[in-house]
Amino acid sequence: MKLSNNKKRKMKEMVDQAAQACASGRFDICAQLCGRIESIQPGNPDVANIRAIMSMQAGQQAKAEQLWLEAVKAAPNRGEFQGNLGQMYLNQGRYAEAVPRLRQAMELDPRSLPTQLGYCKALLETGRYEEAYPILDRARKRHPSDPIVLMGLYCACQQLNRIEEGRACLENILEHQPDHAEALFELGVLDNQAGRFEQGEAELRSALASRPDYVDAYTALAEIKKFVADDDADISAITAMLSRTAPNSPERAKLAFSLGKIMDDLGHYDRAFEYFREANAIRKRHGRYDNNRELAHLRTIMETFTPEMMSQTSGLDDPTPVFILGMPRCGSTLVDQILVAHPEVAGVGESSFFEHLLLHRSSDDDPLTVQKLASFAPEQWRAFGQDYLHKLRTNHPDALRITDKSLRNIRLIGAIHCALPKARIVHVRRHPLDTCLSIFKTDLRDHLFDYGCSLDTLGEYYLMYLKLMQHWRDVLPAGVMYELDYENLIAHQEGETRKLLDACGLPWNEACLQFNQTENIVRTASVAQVRRPVYTDSQAAWKRYKKHLKPLMDILGTKYPKIR
Repeated sequence: MKLSNNKKRKMKEMVDQAAQACASGRFDICAQLCGRIESIQPGNPDVANIRAIMSMQAGQQAKAEQLWLEAVKAAPNRGEFQGNLGQMYLNQGRYAEAVPRLRQAMELDPRSLPTQLGYCKALLETGRYEEAYPILDRARKRHPSDPIVLMGLYCACQQLNRIEEGRACLENILEHQPDHAEALFELGVLDNQAGRFEQGEAELRSALASRPDYVDAYTALAEIKKFVADDDADISAITAMLSRTAPNSPERAKLAFSLGKIMDDLGHYDRAFEYFREANAIRKRHGRYDNNRELAHLRTIMETFTPEMMSQTSGLDDPTPVFILGMPRCGSTLVDQILVAHPEVAGVGESSFFEHLLLHRSSDDDPLTVQKLASFAPEQWRAFGQDYLHKLRTNHPDALRITDKSLRNIRLIGAIHCALPKARIVHVRRHPLDTCLSIFKTDLRDHLFDYGCSLDTLGEYYLMYLKLMQHWRDVLPAGVMYELDYENLIAHQEGETRKLLDACGLPWNEACLQFNQTENIVRTASVAQVRRPVYTDSQAAWKRYKKHLKPLMDILGTKYPKIR
């Protein structure tokens, strides 16, 4: 329906009045105005937008989503509608859905800083760090002291191994706001990752002085500290914070994991296990992990990557990459540190570079599936392998070998070999019960590892992992995958290190025996352990919890006493 200019002015006035009423919480007046507008112009997109905002205020998220979809459909060139919908997806953790909405909002309103920051957050959460970085870098040039911009840029830099640039972002924030709790916390984490624990602890305590209820600061502190006395003041503080935390909240899960670790340090294993049980139960309630779907996905991978498919490689003969993989908590970080200590080796840590490059070949209209990978021609694998090598060498142009320690890559070994047939694959193994217990005790933030939230799914996943690794042994050419037992490495450090270096085509170097002195960033749950020389106190740790592990032991059956 075409409106006269007079009615257009009247409509605009009512829309403005409705928006003001909504912003001030006068929802009854807002609803009346929206009704009047719709009586003149049914399907008005501004009304749908305002009603969506009111629905969000009332906790009706599904209704709000439908209303914003209506607003976007009616007025696809209105950036604020796309932005509001994208922001809702962002707040709900639906990052992949947020990306296209916020991208469109940014294209329609390229000067909106909140939209840019929202879009970059969605990119960061979906692993698209290289896309987020230039946007945030441009935003920094326009807003050089904005702490939100600088924190976003720091997150991108951290993932892209631009460590010094990221540190400079944090220091810039603290120069203007010395008590900025988040910057102090991240600086503390960064120093802990670099092995500067005394400095890191001081920064974490400064963050807590600025924000006494900072849960993440306490959990980071508990991670690096060895507790030896029940009357430690930090234990009292964390316990008190737990008592004030909402039941079933993610914050409570974090604190419960920390208290479990503390009780483990003190030898109170029954109390420790109860904390771990509570923390994992909360994680499971908040997670979206589907064990049946994940196990089916792994079966599909095994069915798809046949010996015939594995013969269709790129032909690339570059031996630079060394993929270190296995289950979480298997000792892979130790192996990575040993290799990175070699003067001719660099590392990119848990970069997920390979997986992210694969995902970039996927789109909403043409998703990348396991079956689609099976149709890749050698030329496609070659192009992909070259892209990965280029990304890998960006910050390490002269390294003889570059390690990639992304544990998710156990699912991608077939694709890795097809793209990079000369890459070394190092599979690290550890006693199944020690591995599974350590997963259960650790707050692993990657949703893919949420099988660890219960002993049942943990055991079922571990059995499938054994089948998957046997499949890779069967279909890979001899010598492509080197397998290393954590227990053997601990017992025979030099001999096993020599064999590891030989498998990676590296000459012997004594520095690999002093891996704990390497000055690099370690971004894993093993941040404190790998700064110690080889130690044995984590071996057979499962025996301390044996009476609690019966459900797991029943599932693993006769496999649990052995590595293989």
